[in-house]
Amino acid sequence: MLSKSECTLVAEFLQDLANPVRVKILCALREGEKSVSEIVRETGEKQSNVSQQLQILLHKGYLSRRREERNVFYAIKKPELFTLMEQIRTLVLAEKRGEEAKRPEEAILEE
Repeated sequence: MLSKSECTLVAEFLQDLANPVRVKILCALREGEKSVSEIVRETGEKQSNVSQQLQILLHKGYLSRRREERNVFYAIKKPELFTLMEQIRTLVLAEKRGEEAKRPEEAILEE
């Protein structure tokens, strides 16, 4: 059982990941270090938004950053995030499948 302070910490952590662009960035970095332009290309988001979210993830300690001439590269600092994201994905997909199974009449209407 979590204490009240632990519940607060968990809630703050989940809030850190509650932005879809941040999740896309983390997914883009799963394969390894990438430049900002590569992250922008992979996420399909505007460069200004990606840069803003990268700064938040960096400040929170989830990413590392290095410069090489004029390029800035980011990498995951906490690879455990991928395990957590995969568990959340499994949970979300199972829940979605459960909802679909509960409403077969909607599936029929879509055909």
